[in-house]
Amino acid sequence: MTTCKIELIFHAFFREITKTRKILEEISDDCTINNILTQLVNRYGNEFDIIDPSTGKISNENVILLNGKSIRETNIKVKDKDVLIFSLPFGGG
Repeated sequence: MTTCKIELIFHAFFREITKTRKILEEISDDCTINNILTQLVNRYGNEFDIIDPSTGKISNENVILLNGKSIRETNIKVKDKDVLIFSLPFGGG
């Protein structure tokens, strides 16, 4: 099994939890968003448990960007050099 390196970037609430802006993570080549979220829950606690149990997707209360594109699905495979950004929705008015 080969490994890949991805970049995890944290904004807002997630930065407060991790105490860092960015992490370089080594993952297996068959890793999914769900696998990464599970690792983050194990490392940082339930604040990263952001999957809506009724839909199985990332909750609307959180914003996850994969290479700049907003995602909700958790079964997406992550590839070498991908960038995941964890944030909260922006409000305005």
